[in-house]
Amino acid sequence: MDNKSIDINQRIPLDTLHVALEAYLNDVYTNEYILEQLRLEYSGENRLKKSLRIVNKIISKSPMIEIIDSRIDEVKQSLKKKTDRNVLLIAMLNAAFPFAADVLQVFGKYFKVQDVINADTVKKTISSTYGGNRATENGIYSVVPMFLEAGLFDRPKQGIYEFSNKLSVSSQVVLDMYKESYRSIIKGPVDEYHLMDPYFNFVKI
Repeated sequence: MDNKSIDINQRIPLDTLHVALEAYLNDVYTNEYILEQLRLEYSGENRLKKSLRIVNKIISKSPMIEIIDSRIDEVKQSLKKKTDRNVLLIAMLNAAFPFAADVLQVFGKYFKVQDVINADTVKKTISSTYGGNRATENGIYSVVPMFLEAGLFDRPKQGIYEFSNKLSVSSQVVLDMYKESYRSIIKGPVDEYHLMDPYFNFVKI
């Protein structure tokens, strides 16, 4: 990928993203409302502003907003099931922040050959692309907790990640959006052969 940029330096709880997406779907999304939700998690104006920018980029300014707008009823239905909701929110995160998609792809690459991986291995691989600096580390610490919260893999102890099973998604719109989020890695149409990519190691397609 060209112009590698991290652009995310704050974890957003999936519950907050869920509330934000519900607000968007029900046409009541405003910055003021999202800030109210974020104040339940964070204090400090600087952190709140950072978090608001990230939520807006994932939800109201999503690269997949056309799919959401054209399939609102399906998306609303999918939010009723926890796994579907989590995968959909991760798809939206990854579409908005290609760095997150790259990090998940790295995890998928290692989990394809082993069930347990070391955090330093992941960090080293990502740093070889994005640079071994504080921004890269902050980016990793922002997105990995969101992957853990979604149940894509586990962290049995500090510095160790473990994979168990692919997630089963029942909503077609969520599968379509997860596939679409892969565009942030390849910058083009997603073909059948792309489904062999480590990025798809986490969800039954």
